[in-house]
Amino acid sequence: MFETPKIELIGNITAKVLDETGVEPALIIKEGSPWAVDIKWEMKGSNWQMIGGYWHVHLNLESIGPGPDLSLVDFADPDCQNQPLPSATGEYSCHFDVPGDFISLNDVPHQSLAMKLVVLLTYVNPLGQRGPIAAYWEGPIVQFYEDN
Repeated sequence: MFETPKIELIGNITAKVLDETGVEPALIIKEGSPWAVDIKWEMKGSNWQMIGGYWHVHLNLESIGPGPDLSLVDFADPDCQNQPLPSATGEYSCHFDVPGDFISLNDVPHQSLAMKLVVLLTYVNPLGQRGPIAAYWEGPIVQFYEDN
């Protein structure tokens, strides 16, 4: 007889936007100013530590109205991609530093640009196959404004 444990997973994901000084929440950002995003998530439940593989974190800005849709994956700390699991606590984090020149005056129509922040979390198993564990966090609207 072969017995396997029951695995029940519970997850949670959150993120916060920080201004250039690290103060949060920063939801109205002057065009040309650097800003950052801190992401935290956890996977708990029964036998969660038996799940191995890697996390991939992606951060996107979706324009509300005219404007670009942007991926911020290039600004992730190196630990954000291929982050191994399990961790000792089942808790994980990732940080994105976005440079001030990422949103330019050309991206800001009518002196203001509204964008929704979206975090995507995906799982890759130890064999390199994308797995069925995933999460997203739909964040606040972030406004970028022109100040001349």
